[in-house]
Amino acid sequence: MHFVWNFVFFPIRPFFRIVLFDLMPYFCTFDATDSLQMITPPFLQSGDTVGITAPAYHIKPQQWEPVVPILQSWGLRVVFGHGLQLQERVFAGNDRQRLDDLVAMMCNPEIKAVFCARGGYGSMRLLPDLKLHSSGFDPKWLIGYSDVTALASYVVNRMHWQCIHGPMPIDIASEITDQQTQSWNYLRDMLFGHISAYTLPSFPLNRYGSVTAPLVGGNLSVIYGLNATPYQWQTDDRILFIEDVNENLYHLDRMMTNLHIGGQLENLKGLLVGSMNGMKTGDPSFGKMAYEIIAEHTDAYDYPVAFGFPAGHEGVNFPMILGADMCLNVTVQNVIVDQSILHPKA
Repeated sequence: MHFVWNFVFFPIRPFFRIVLFDLMPYFCTFDATDSLQMITPPFLQSGDTVGITAPAYHIKPQQWEPVVPILQSWGLRVVFGHGLQLQERVFAGNDRQRLDDLVAMMCNPEIKAVFCARGGYGSMRLLPDLKLHSSGFDPKWLIGYSDVTALASYVVNRMHWQCIHGPMPIDIASEITDQQTQSWNYLRDMLFGHISAYTLPSFPLNRYGSVTAPLVGGNLSVIYGLNATPYQWQTDDRILFIEDVNENLYHLDRMMTNLHIGGQLENLKGLLVGSMNGMKTGDPSFGKMAYEIIAEHTDAYDYPVAFGFPAGHEGVNFPMILGADMCLNVTVQNVIVDQSILHPKA
């Protein structure tokens, strides 16, 4: 019988490997938060070590060095990735160097959180090779936004870890404003286990309602770029957060149309919209502004929608935990965004 099985199966074994491991991700969505309990990395304590790495664009020392005394004032020891000193084209070293830097920090149990120094572009290029190393990752907080949305998708959907959409060192390269100070204070509190609820003013395009569901998302251009790959964000029964910067309004409409006809808006539990600054109207003018475009594409649904959440590329960047439950309460008076329900203050 063993001989017969080998005789029949052996010639077609490579075919099954291709179907099961290479092609299946393109036909089957991977829904981490439905299949496994999400892991909350350990919150930080005074004396912990954190790392700074650059998985995307090159960054100059004067653009990341100002954050070091801030982190040290939190009682943290800071270590630095080699890529902070590297440059190849627009990147902080080549793909292998940036990958090795990230993997070394993610695998090191002494490092309790990893700050991405900046976004730009390049994180998505690392995704196919992350799977070769991620079995050795040690649960910890990954912090960043913008292009780091690509890494967040991997951490949340593949590693089943929560991570933080929040400010990055480059944000305070030249100066730190009162709004940035507030964002970094919220991030410090979050990393040390003290989660704040945010109360925001109402906005004319908001749609009222209250819901509690896991939070996913980040930069809209990156979410759009990950679609039809094994790393696309799963949005069913989630609250989706989106933000973007410096896009043509017709392209914003294209991205929202992609999410709409691709079914990623249909089964949301809620939509949270951050800053959409630097949008370009075009010539001739597109005829609608950014928030109006987003409202148009979600008008057919009845879940709560809140515009104007202070996160994105506009200086202020309130941190949120991706992969964790969020209570989104949108009323005529205000908007309450609360994740402290899952992580009560210590």
